[in-house]
Parts: sequence; structure tokens; C-alpha cells
Amino acid sequence: MFTSSCALLDSRLTRKDSNDTKDTESPIANQTNDENKNNTTTTAASAMNQRAAGAILTQLTTVPNILTLSRIAATPYLSYLLITHHHTKQTSNDLVAGIDTSSATATAAETIATHMDPSSIPLYALSLFLFMGFTDFLDGFIARKFPSTSTVLGTYLDPFADKVFISALSLTLWYTETLPGALVGLWIARDVGIVFSVYYLVKQETLKKIGSGNTYAVMDPQNTPLKVEASLLSKINTSLQIGLIALGIAGEVPAVNIDADLLTSLCWITAGTTVGSTIGYFGGSAFRKSGNK
Repeated sequence: MFTSSCALLDSRLTRKDSNDTKDTESPIANQTNDENKNNTTTTAASAMNQRAAGAILTQLTTVPNILTLSRIAATPYLSYLLITHHHTKQTSNDLVAGIDTSSATATAAETIATHMDPSSIPLYALSLFLFMGFTDFLDGFIARKFPSTSTVLGTYLDPFADKVFISALSLTLWYTETLPGALVGLWIARDVGIVFSVYYLVKQETLKKIGSGNTYAVMDPQNTPLKVEASLLSKINTSLQIGLIALGIAGEVPAVNIDADLLTSLCWITAGTTVGSTIGYFGGSAFRKSGNK
């Protein structure tokens, strides 16, 4: 009887020790599982980032996107030419008026006025502007003519290049007192709002596709479910903006005389199309299915 009781007690103690061991090991095991899950998530995110980067680089090397990138790269130089001409003209006017300046400034101004034809800069700037406009037409033509060169990334990159181009040059022409500040401010506010709204809408649609636990594919052109397709009003607005900028640049060429009333009328018309075309982006009507599965 005593032996049986001891055996039973020993069995109960063994089971208790086993349970205590399991309870002790359980948090460690859970922590290990969590770390494994985190490592798996990190690895997957890293792989997705690499895939997105590879897809972006691959799509950037198509001919239409290379032309678009060249337009973005040339925009700061065009602004530089216009600002340089503005300062050259001001310096020349000051010299003619006999305004006293510091010796260093006067020497630089005399050098510019003597060795540089003031009409050459705006003419060169206008030529560069027209060439950039031709590349804008050419990249779209190539993408339509050769569908294999058309990319999802290009549907975002092309309007982005237009926004960089228009924003930079409109600010430049405001600085040179060619365009009114209110209109330029409206253009800039629209473009900034569109960039953020596009990112937000694409992110929401991407999360619906891949799940809320992963946001790494938002910038992956092979995974993004939406592409941008500008509305007719938006295309008209962009054309009016570019036309207005072209007239502003052409007005700096001495042989060209731009009617001030024409510029004023175009400013008012463009302000209206700017507001109207913005609705399409904020409402989501400027997006189409990208075809990504």
C-alpha cells in the first residue's frame, strides 16, 4: 500500500515538472516563432524591393522613357538660360541709365553687354523649348506605334515630366515678371496636389490587391494595378500651359512682339482649365487598369 502511494505521488510530481517545463519553454518558443516570422517578412520585403527596383530600371531603358528623362534633365538648363537673360537685360539697362554699381558688378556687366548678344539667349532658349516639345510628342508616338515600348512606369513618368517642366518654367517666368504670380501659384498648387493624390489612390488600390500587411509594391510598375490616362480636358490644359510658356519665352526675342491682351486672355482661360482638369485626378477618373495581375 505504501509503495503504491509513493509510486502515485512520484507520477504526479513527474507530470507537474513536465507541465512546468512546457510553461517555461512556451514563451521562448513563441518568441522564436515571432522572430522567424519577422525574418521571413523582412526577406520578402527585401526581395520585393529588389524586384521593384529592377522593374523600374528595366522600364526606364525604353526609348520613350529615355526621351522623357532627357526632357526632365533639360528643364533646369532652360530655366537657367531665361534667368541669365533677365539679369543680363537688367544689367544692360542699368548701364545705359548710368546707375552706379560696385566696380566688380560694373565690370561683369560691361563684359556681358559687350561680348554677348542679348537676343541670342532667348532665341536659343526658344529653340530648346521647341525641341523639348518635339521629344514630348515623339515619346508618345513611339509608345503608341510600338506597344512593346509602352510601360506602366511611362504613364506616370510622362505627366510627371510635364509637371516638372511647367512648374519650373512658370516659376522662372514669374521671376522674370512675364507670368502673374496668382496663376503660377494655382499651377503649382494643382501639381503638388495631384502628385500626392495619385500616390494615395495608387497605394489604396495596391493594398487592396496585395493585402494591407505589405506596402512595398506601391512603387513596383509590375505590380501596380493602375496607370494614368489623362482626360481630354487635362490634355487641353497642358497644351494651353505650354503655349502660354512658349509665348512668354518668345516675347523675350527682340524680333517677336507678343500682344499683352493675348497673354492676359490665355492666363484667364488656362486658370479655368487648370481648375476643371484637377477634378479628374482627385476623383480618380484619370486612372485605368494597368493590366498587372
